[in-house]
Amino acid sequence: MYHEENLGRVQDKEAHEIEVEKLKKELDSLGNQYSQLVDDVSKLFDYQDGQKSHDMDYTSQAINELKEKKHQLEERAKIEIQMEKLKLKKEQRCILQSQADIIQNTRKAMKEIQVERDLLKEEKKKLEHIIAELLKAGHGCKEKLDKIKEVVMEE
Repeated sequence: MYHEENLGRVQDKEAHEIEVEKLKKELDSLGNQYSQLVDDVSKLFDYQDGQKSHDMDYTSQAINELKEKKHQLEERAKIEIQMEKLKLKKEQRCILQSQADIIQNTRKAMKEIQVERDLLKEEKKKLEHIIAELLKAGHGCKEKLDKIKEVVMEE
């Protein structure tokens, strides 16, 4: 379960990185478009030096609108990146918490196993003691049987 969660988080992180990469590419593309538009506008200004000031106002208005759009897109990309960073930090905290829980559960299980092992060692010692007593008793009976056998053989 832990590995599945980690795998899911890694996949989510990769998906996030892909999304961030797409946003960066989109931002770069918009920057390139903006630069191209600025170049076009400057060419237009050079071409229209003798034109009406109304046309220039319209062009500068278009440039201002493009600058505003670029600024809005940059802000949106920054906000999305910050949101993703927060999500990743939250996931990282969850991973660390789950790791701590797993370590704690493992330690509890190891303590339980240690207790069971100690009980089994005690039982083994008791059984060895009982076997030793039975062997001593068995040797005593064997000696008695040997004496009885000798007595019977003498008769």
